[in-house]
Amino acid sequence: MNRINRVVVCSLAMIAALLLIAVTVMAAIVINVDIPVSGTVFNPCNGETLTFTGVDHFTARVVFDSAGGFHLTTHDNIHVTATGDQGNSYEGNQEDTSEVNGRVGVEQTFVLTFSEISKGSEPNFEVHLLEHVTVNANGTVTSFVDHFTANCRG
Repeated sequence: MNRINRVVVCSLAMIAALLLIAVTVMAAIVINVDIPVSGTVFNPCNGETLTFTGVDHFTARVVFDSAGGFHLTTHDNIHVTATGDQGNSYEGNQEDTSEVNGRVGVEQTFVLTFSEISKGSEPNFEVHLLEHVTVNANGTVTSFVDHFTANCRG
C-alpha cells in the first residue's frame, strides 16, 4: 500500500472513530419511573396536619456533551390524596417540565409548588418543596426533597 493510500485509510479510520465517539457522547439516557410519595404537611389555614400518599410519575432525558456537561429535561406528574387530623380530605396535583444545562456532579435545586384542594368547605392551600437533582457521570439522576412549606390560598 503506498503512502497516500495509507494516509487516506488512516484518515478515514480516525474520522470514523471520531464520529463514533460523537454519537456515543450524544446518546440520550432516558428514565421513566413511578415514585411513591408520602408524608405529612401542615395546613396553615386551619392548623390541621395532613397525611398524604400518592405517586410522582417522573421522566428524565439526559444528554452528555463533550465538554463534561449535560442537558437534562425532566417531567413530573404528581398526584396525592391527603387526610387531615381534623377529618378533612384533600387532593393534590402538580405537573411541570424543567430543562437544565449543567456540569456533571453539580447539584441543581428547584422549587416545586402544588395545590392541595379541599374536598369540603375547608380552605385550599399550596405546598412548596425544595427538590435537589444531581446527574452523575454514568447518567444516574438522583433527586431528593428536603424542605416543605405551605401557605393559604383561600
